[in-house]
Amino acid sequence: MARPGKYNWEAIREAYEGGLDKKDICKQYKLTPKLLSNKIAKAKWTVGGHLKAELDAFCEHSKAMAQNIEALHPKNQELVLKKIDTLAEDNELIGNNRKIAKMLQGIIVTNRKEITINNIKNISGVIRDIESIAN
Repeated sequence: MARPGKYNWEAIREAYEGGLDKKDICKQYKLTPKLLSNKIAKAKWTVGGHLKAELDAFCEHSKAMAQNIEALHPKNQELVLKKIDTLAEDNELIGNNRKIAKMLQGIIVTNRKEITINNIKNISGVIRDIESIAN
C-alpha cells in the first residue's frame, strides 16, 4: 500500500482551481509558495474561480444584510444581532465539541485497558448534552 503524501493535493488543487489566493492556500496547507507554484506548473492546474466568485457574492450579500439591519428599528437591530451572536456561539460550541470528541477518542484508544463502558457512556452523554444545547 502506498504511503500517504505529506500534502492533501486534491484539496489544494480544489482551492487553487476555485480561485482562492495562493498565499492563503500556502498558509492553510503549510507549504511554500515555490512548492505550490511547481505543483501548479507540473500538473497544469487552471483557475476556474468558482470559490472566489462564491466568496465575493457572500461578501456582497453580507454588506447588503448589514445595511438592512442598520435600517431596522434599534430594538429590532438588537434582536437580529443577538440571533447572529447566538448562531456564531453555537457554531463555535459545535466545533469545540468535535475537538473534544476527537481528543477523547484518542484517550480511549490509548488507554483502552483502563477505560470501562461506564466511562465511555458518561463521556458520550456529556458530548450529546453539549450538542443538544447548541441545537
